[in-house]
Amino acid sequence: MSNWKTEAEVRAEKAKNAPPPKMDAVRKQELDAVLQRIGSVTAVFQMRAEALPVKAFGRIRELMDIYIAGGIRANNEGQDFVHEGIKLSEEETRDLHRLMRDIFNIDMAVEETPAKK
Repeated sequence: MSNWKTEAEVRAEKAKNAPPPKMDAVRKQELDAVLQRIGSVTAVFQMRAEALPVKAFGRIRELMDIYIAGGIRANNEGQDFVHEGIKLSEEETRDLHRLMRDIFNIDMAVEETPAKK
């Protein structure tokens, strides 16, 4: 077995050990603007949902809040949440599961059967 590596193998090793690329300042500003627009949509949703007699529907805003919090965190960490998605904290994951049970009467852990209240 040879100790020599091809150029492709060397590049692959460097890429594997390299830190994730940071986004540039312009993209960060674009994502900040997206988060502000999402926040505006959430505010309008809340205002409209409060007029409805279905309180569970209004709690969808809490799902939006979880998404926004994840987007803010990702953006502050230099991650493009639009392209890479949102990574939830353990607390946010628990909240998401609770909300899905409360709003849609489903248990996220077992998607085939509705949750019991």
